[in-house]
Amino acid sequence: MRLLLFRQRNFRNLALAAYRPPPGLSAVVGGNAQGKTNLLKGIHLLLTGEMEGSLQDQIRFGEGEAWLWGEVETALGVFRLEATLTLEGRTFRLNGKPTGLKGLLELPGSVLLSPEDVEVVLGSREARRGFLDRLIARFSARYGGLLSAYEKVLRQRNALLRQGGNGLSAWDQALARYGEEIMAYRRRFLARFLPILEEVHAALGGKGVGLQLEETAEAGVLEALKATAKEERERGQTLVGPHRDDLLFLLAGRPAHRFASRGEAKTLALALRLAEHRLLWQHHEEPPLLLLDEWSEELDEARQKALLAYARGLPQAILAGLSAPEGVPVCWMEGGVVLCPGG
Repeated sequence: MRLLLFRQRNFRNLALAAYRPPPGLSAVVGGNAQGKTNLLKGIHLLLTGEMEGSLQDQIRFGEGEAWLWGEVETALGVFRLEATLTLEGRTFRLNGKPTGLKGLLELPGSVLLSPEDVEVVLGSREARRGFLDRLIARFSARYGGLLSAYEKVLRQRNALLRQGGNGLSAWDQALARYGEEIMAYRRRFLARFLPILEEVHAALGGKGVGLQLEETAEAGVLEALKATAKEERERGQTLVGPHRDDLLFLLAGRPAHRFASRGEAKTLALALRLAEHRLLWQHHEEPPLLLLDEWSEELDEARQKALLAYARGLPQAILAGLSAPEGVPVCWMEGGVVLCPGG
């Protein structure tokens, strides 16, 4: 997939009217705080609906609304996407018609690589679990719906637990129904994802990568709820289920968040995003747009070369940084404006 044109109004610190990235690999170069990261985040939000931070964080200070618009070319034709962000919510349009995240999932979208990805490897189980849930939701609208339904039931059940725990039976049944399906989705997805991750990680010079899903209700959600009923009433919260599970990234059989060096964690984080890109490519039968923020940060020369070799083989990839690789077309960014050769 290729991004032909991107426009915006009042998104973060961006001040550009239009950005036309060239085909193939290109770079956006500029100093710190000039808008490079926000440009990539705006494109990614428009193409996937994925957003970091609150709605208020996306809107220029002092404004009430931000607007994003883009035109993309896919194997199925040209599509126009539009996103409007307000403090009350956000809306999307596809070819002028209202759509939701489900509509965006029909397109290859984009994959964003950023320095913060290493926190998925080194951070909390909530970060690891969130990575897995967001990734599966890109392939299955039903999975996203299941998560929303599960979280709604979970809130209701926790409220009852705080009030003494009477009348839990119906909520237990609903939590188990949604929870079991979520767990099955996760298991099936990881079985597909791991072989690709292993291949990508090895190509980056890594060794011995693995994934392990640690489930708090491995024998079944209802049975787990019965076993923890007394403690849950005492603590006023649900202690087992998919919301408490963990995804372990393993290196040589050991949890990466405990034993990996910073360099090993960075390589694994990069492999996770490239494996995501590869799997989306398989799913849509064409590659998503690849966005690389601070592309060379904490990567040695060998891994930089491997990353650039992958990006050069795509219909389009955009990298941002303080400098560009030799031979890559450059657009300059300053004060939220992108300046490209030839306009």
